Amino acid sequence: MIAASMIKKHGWSAKLTELDVRLVQQAMLRAGCDLAEAVKARFEGNFTYVPKDMLLQVELNRASAQDTAQRDGHHSNAASGLSDRTDEAAPSFKTRAEDFRMSQVRLKVWEQQTALQARKTFELFEQLCGDRPLSGYARADAVRFKDMLSELPASYGKSARYRHMSATDIIAESSSKDLARLTPRTVQRHLAALSALWAKAIERNEAPANIFAGFKFSGSKKPQDQRAMWSEDDLTKLFNTPVWKGCHSKDRRSKAGNIIIRDEKFWLPLVALYSGMRQEEICQLHVEDVRVESDVWVFDINAKAPRQLKNTNAVRLVPIHEELKRMGFLDYVSEQRGAKERLVFSQLTPGGADMRLGHNFTKWFTRYRRDVGLYASGLDFHSLRHSATTFMQWGQVPAQIIDKLTGHATTGETARYTKNFQIKQLSDGINAISPKINLSKLYKN
Repeated sequence: MIAASMIKKHGWSAKLTELDVRLVQQAMLRAGCDLAEAVKARFEGNFTYVPKDMLLQVELNRASAQDTAQRDGHHSNAASGLSDRTDEAAPSFKTRAEDFRMSQVRLKVWEQQTALQARKTFELFEQLCGDRPLSGYARADAVRFKDMLSELPASYGKSARYRHMSATDIIAESSSKDLARLTPRTVQRHLAALSALWAKAIERNEAPANIFAGFKFSGSKKPQDQRAMWSEDDLTKLFNTPVWKGCHSKDRRSKAGNIIIRDEKFWLPLVALYSGMRQEEICQLHVEDVRVESDVWVFDINAKAPRQLKNTNAVRLVPIHEELKRMGFLDYVSEQRGAKERLVFSQLTPGGADMRLGHNFTKWFTRYRRDVGLYASGLDFHSLRHSATTFMQWGQVPAQIIDKLTGHATTGETARYTKNFQIKQLSDGINAISPKINLSKLYKN
């Protein structure tokens, strides 16, 4: 037996327990299976085969890091047109990655949250592929990193069990367990951060190619199915909870009572449902942003400081839904204006890495849904925006008008002819949001 011969050759016979011997035999079997796959791939003309077994990938990754650190990089750099400085003189991955991350924040390319996510990405890559100049990595390193990310448990960054373990140890420890792994979307986000770093390195003449470019991620779901929406039944249940039916007090919103407090907790979900606006767009509304345009009351979504929008398509006018008017939203705004408040929802305070006005509300809304028994993973505040889009589709609103109302870019030839819509068309589109839920108990007068 090969395993027995290897154990004898290295003088391990007296050191290994029966369990150890079985583990060696299992490892040899796994290696043999992957070796057969590698031979098959080469026979078929594929010389870039990467082992699928994570046990082998971890060990080969370590060997690759050691080999690359030892090789002389002068000739390869000269052949590829890279700087003449030696690998030893070039900045290490860790140094260059942190410089790049801070630069992205300083230039306002990345928000703080994105930069924090990128820091974790760079730390993972250093753990799994070593720390050396960017020119010292190859496509095989990128492939290994991508595959190893796919083997990380989804809870690796949150579970106390993994808190003091390296990424390689987490992968090895969890490889035989039936656990949820990082989603393709999360893996793609990690690779996007590294791809941006390598693109900048190419500009600096510090890398011959972007080793993270060209990865394909096939979506298993259609775009319209990728996020849950609040169904009419879900919405009926939500708006029959204490915030909208009657709560105990301002500080005990999830306990039933006879008080309805029309503040941000009351209005934000309603505005999201009946406008399709993003959470932060709603939270940062100024009183002056609620105005009349061509005899129609609108939300004026603009990029005047200190407001921040997702992109240029987000600048738009969104007519105010008749249902919001019936519930007294314009009266509420008038009260805020009379009180000399700057923000429509002046009770909101900024929080989180990017000091978002919606940060603390998001936490509250999650707690509230748990308290009233309506929490479901993937069904969150942003899902209300998805519901608004779906209800407009059900109302036969043209796609280009939906795009205009929700701040999306219209693709294709149609975009050339639909840049400007009459406010009446937009108002009709918004009022097509008509879920079968009864909110008449919230009407004023």
